[in-house]
Amino acid sequence: MSRLRKLIIAFWIFIGCMLLWQFYEYDQGLTQAEEAHPTQEHFFFYQTNLAPVAPPPQRHDGAYVEQTSFTTRDNTPATGSFTCQVTLKNDGNAKAVGVQVMVRPYRGIRTGDEDMGHTPLGVLSDNDPLAQLGQWVTFPDLAPGESSTQSVVFLSHPDVQPGANPNPDLVFQTDKSQPQAHPHQPAN
Repeated sequence: MSRLRKLIIAFWIFIGCMLLWQFYEYDQGLTQAEEAHPTQEHFFFYQTNLAPVAPPPQRHDGAYVEQTSFTTRDNTPATGSFTCQVTLKNDGNAKAVGVQVMVRPYRGIRTGDEDMGHTPLGVLSDNDPLAQLGQWVTFPDLAPGESSTQSVVFLSHPDVQPGANPNPDLVFQTDKSQPQAHPHQPAN
């Protein structure tokens, strides 16, 4: 057997020993991990259908209109403006007529920039002219449980993002042409 052949055999024996040593270390690591975090043998299942039932939606006597959604889309319909979409819903038990809402997109917005410390943080005052900027939007008559969405366009102001129109001014009346159905009294 030549010296080169002996070196090649010794090399492969060395590689085999190293592989066996790595397998042994890997197996020891798995054993230690299993001892540190044993697998759970017993599983307990709880009945999930015992969750509390949501109360039925509250119905108000007469018409009761409230804002359920307010979203804005920048640069629509053109650059330099934004579109507000307002959704109103009648949660009362009578038809709401003459429904209008005052959309004020800058009312109650946060001022300042928390990333830049040079301007103080706060909420825009309701007396600020920017917070007073608004537009009345007319909605169709809303039957009980019915909702409607309308859009209105405003010009963008630099460095100010529109808010969520908190506490909107709503104007509506209860339709007097139809008798009100009370949930406690059967209709005749």
